[in-house]
Amino acid sequence: MSERKARNAPSGKKRGLRSQAGALGVLGFDALAGALAMYASIVIRYAFEPIGEPPDNVEWLAAGVFFLVCVGVARLYRMHETLWRHVSFSDAARIAQVVVLAHLIFLPILFLTTRLDDFPRSSLIISIPVMCLLMLAPRVALAAWRSGDLRALVRPENPEAPPAVMVGSEAALVEVLQSQMRREGGPMFRFRALIEPEASFHGRNLHGVPFAGGMRDLEAAVKTAAKEGGPVRIVLADANPDKELIADCARVAGRTGARLSRARRGDGASAFTQIEAADLLARPPRTLSKRSARELVAGKRVLVTGAGGTIGSEIARQIARLSPERLVLLDTAETQLYEIDFEIASMDGPPSWRPLLCNVRDRDGLKAVFEQERPEVVIHAAALKHVPLSEVNAVEAAMTNVFGVINVIEAAKAVKAECVIKISTDKAVEPSSVMGATKRVAELYITAAAQELEPLRVCAVRFGNVFASNGSVIPLFERQIEAGGPVTVTHPDVTRYFMTVEEAVGLVLEAGAQTCANGVDRNGALYLLDMGKPVPIARLARQLIRLRGKEPGVDVKLEYVGLRPGEKMHEDLTYGFEASEPTQTEGVQRLGWPELPLERLDAAIDALARACEARDESAARDALALIVSLGRPGSGMPELKLVSGEG
Repeated sequence: MSERKARNAPSGKKRGLRSQAGALGVLGFDALAGALAMYASIVIRYAFEPIGEPPDNVEWLAAGVFFLVCVGVARLYRMHETLWRHVSFSDAARIAQVVVLAHLIFLPILFLTTRLDDFPRSSLIISIPVMCLLMLAPRVALAAWRSGDLRALVRPENPEAPPAVMVGSEAALVEVLQSQMRREGGPMFRFRALIEPEASFHGRNLHGVPFAGGMRDLEAAVKTAAKEGGPVRIVLADANPDKELIADCARVAGRTGARLSRARRGDGASAFTQIEAADLLARPPRTLSKRSARELVAGKRVLVTGAGGTIGSEIARQIARLSPERLVLLDTAETQLYEIDFEIASMDGPPSWRPLLCNVRDRDGLKAVFEQERPEVVIHAAALKHVPLSEVNAVEAAMTNVFGVINVIEAAKAVKAECVIKISTDKAVEPSSVMGATKRVAELYITAAAQELEPLRVCAVRFGNVFASNGSVIPLFERQIEAGGPVTVTHPDVTRYFMTVEEAVGLVLEAGAQTCANGVDRNGALYLLDMGKPVPIARLARQLIRLRGKEPGVDVKLEYVGLRPGEKMHEDLTYGFEASEPTQTEGVQRLGWPELPLERLDAAIDALARACEARDESAARDALALIVSLGRPGSGMPELKLVSGEG
């Protein structure tokens, strides 16, 4: 049992006992309601007779017999398992069935007991509606009071909807079911069972849907629902489901062929979405404040390089909603630039914007763009990021990832921009690849040149892999799964840090605000998002296979192909000599760095430039390695010391 489950077990047991007591109370109430209805109907019926009252206490005898009948029929229909506060249309139909069947059973039993002497048959015309009213009215009143919407009580099931089993806490299950009951056209799924992880409501039902137990009962519930035909969905009801819970559901989905979805706020197609790779993070996604981002870009002229990429396009989307004076989208990839341009144009009330085809390696072209647009805030997301390609194209990687950064910063300084925010990567830490080395060189340039660049403020933002970014491992796995496999993994033990694109963009804008808008940090600061624990890639691949309703090694095979050139088994977020310290934003850290004299760095960068001009791959690699070594304490530079990022 996990720590989370162990911690919650006692609470779940107490809730289970309360649930059983509540069920007995409901059973007793329904039986008393029947007895009262029968008693009242006989008294009312005799009120119209000359004698004025029932003879020989027939009303008490009938009420007593009917009480016992109601206990049996209510148990048969499991009426005591329904949670009153969540009564539904199906519960009302079952109440009517219980009332009618109870009366049909009652008559022959009373006949055998009394031969129906002095019992007025016409009293049943009174007792049936009275009993329905007594059983249904309190349930409807409580449910309407709790939900605030009577529509949820009368929405019938959609017979065309696929069967589903929903998993989650009681509150989440209630919220999803009620929202689905209110949905025009009826619920999107025919919910056949509910799984509450602590099994506190086992044997009860909610809106007519039975609680099937805890997580150990999920697979059986899915198999039972599958008997109705059609694909079964496992639906996670909680807004932020526990990652262990997602993994458990994924394993069941893989074994049963079910598809895994999660409920989200909204209606129509947006109410349920497929579980994606980002939902498998080993930590809750971080939500960063939009206030600082708005302070950074509102009313400003903002330029985004690499605006067509995964991160750049998300940056453009978020900035477009923060009221910039003008938004310039710059990229060298025509198709990607077209797509983000079209998306901005489709927004409600988009800002003034302009898409520009330009390569950050084109110094003169970049200078012309900056002189025309005169941006105040520059977010530099353009880069060559693929490790294997950069490994065999060292010159190209250096020209984009090093000199592209320098070109952007120099162009920004020339037009008196306020700040430049550069995106880096965890591969810049102890780099084993050309791509990582170029990113580290860019970090060193920003920290070394920052003081010379003032009043322009610059910073770098370092983070790990972004889920589902263009060319990353997640889209590759998904294509391989769709094709039936095999799914190729480099090594069984390889791990990577991951974050969502929303987190990445939030960090970029927050870092920019701290360095540029607030000016509280030292110029040239380097920021890092706390990304929790690294994710084993092989486990991620298996979970993705299960999310698609397949079983790893059975339906889709995993194939280990070995590390590619430049790849590491495990990435690091910081160097051993980098001191991290918290910032005013929770989860965002500021790193101290070695103070590297700009003159020493310039000489090494000049050597790299000469190697690139000569298209000398070997010399370019050597120059990159030299610059990376200059950024280490103990590199033969006595003046090297650790500098705090705090201003």
